[in-house]
Amino acid sequence: MSLARLRGALTGAATLAALVAGALLLVAVGVTVASVLRGALLNQPILGDSEIVEMALGVAVALCLPLCEMKGAHVMVDFFTQKLPARGIAGLDAVMRAVAAAVVAVLAWRLAVGGLNMWDRERETMFLLIPYWWGYAAAGLGMALWTLCAGFVAVEAAARARHPA
Repeated sequence: MSLARLRGALTGAATLAALVAGALLLVAVGVTVASVLRGALLNQPILGDSEIVEMALGVAVALCLPLCEMKGAHVMVDFFTQKLPARGIAGLDAVMRAVAAAVVAVLAWRLAVGGLNMWDRERETMFLLIPYWWGYAAAGLGMALWTLCAGFVAVEAAARARHPA
């Protein structure tokens, strides 16, 4: 498979993940608004609203990061490198993207270990009794996709470093 086709497939998967993240953010906003209104009108906020919002936001963040990686939308500080030649910048970019991919892989691994721990210990939220491992598993999917995207972007950067424009 060519790099262009692989980029298209990963971008498509990352876009789908970001759309799911957007839906989760809408759920979090809806639950928050409903709880505030119910609290104001009936003096009874929704039980467990913070549990839903907390889990939805955590998963949403993990699901947005792969698209951010594919679009190159992470913050970069190039103050010290802007005077380097194109080949030097491309090489440094490749190394830093590879380091980022390794860090993301470690984060994904630790999230998986944490999720297995939550499953093994049968941990649940206090009010709604939602198993914590659900959030870990959903966020783990986002982190696994982010790992793939980060690795791909590192390979792309290395290819550019070999043949800078």
